Amino acid sequence: MKLKFKVIIPLVIIISTGFIIYFGFYFFPYQNHLQQSTKTIYIAPYISHTHTCHTHSPSCTGELPNQLINYTISANNETLIFSNEIITEDNGFFQLDLEINTPYVIQMRVSINETLF
Repeated sequence: MKLKFKVIIPLVIIISTGFIIYFGFYFFPYQNHLQQSTKTIYIAPYISHTHTCHTHSPSCTGELPNQLINYTISANNETLIFSNEIITEDNGFFQLDLEINTPYVIQMRVSINETLF
């Protein structure tokens, strides 16, 4: 009888702890300290027109496909965070991974050597 309790009680404690951890991450995801501190954003530079894009559709295309873009990212007080160049994808978008909860200013420049429209 004592042997059963020595085996069953630790087993119940281990299983219960596992359930608590699993459901804790499920029901309280914002309490998870392991969540990512960055967010991927997709940008489609434009020349003549744009639209508000609340839900990005895979069929959405930008005005500048396969174009070299020079971009600069600054933080709150105009502190330079990053400066680089990138080629937009076939759909005219490029992606950046930025830290969350920080306001940014993104400046872009492009030199167009061909007629796009």
